[in-house]
Amino acid sequence: MGLIPVFTLTQSQEVIIALLAVVYALVSVLIQRKLSNAKRLREIQAHIAKVTKEMNAMMKAKVPDAEINAKQKEMMPLLGESMKSSLKPMFAILPMFLIVYYVLVPMIPFPAPATPKNIQQFFFIAVFISGIVSAIALMIYDKKLTKKEELVLEGKVPATDK
Repeated sequence: MGLIPVFTLTQSQEVIIALLAVVYALVSVLIQRKLSNAKRLREIQAHIAKVTKEMNAMMKAKVPDAEINAKQKEMMPLLGESMKSSLKPMFAILPMFLIVYYVLVPMIPFPAPATPKNIQQFFFIAVFISGIVSAIALMIYDKKLTKKEELVLEGKVPATDK
């Protein structure tokens, strides 16, 4: 019996499916990084955070609604750009997942007692977990990169050429 007995997969089957899931997650991360501009997204997020802070201060200071609405209108195009940039990779990643999930995974020859449904379920769970792990790792990496860029802009750290 494998690591998760509910799926009736052997340990070697689970390893093969988990590796396939990790490869899929890595490829989807690479596609996401290629199709979206991470630096521009960080700039947008920083600007949105700044404008939000200003709007909160304006609301506390009881500034007229017209001025707050003007700030909000300034932020709307940035939110739209951020949304488009985030969704663009999905048009490549989702079809790729559906092809792997419904075509490739069921075609993997596994001896009994595994069924294509068991294999698909385990693959989905493995992709989900590896996706969360890679998202957390990328978030930490991006946070460090953003912090470094802020320090370079402030002149506290010299800029390095890549």
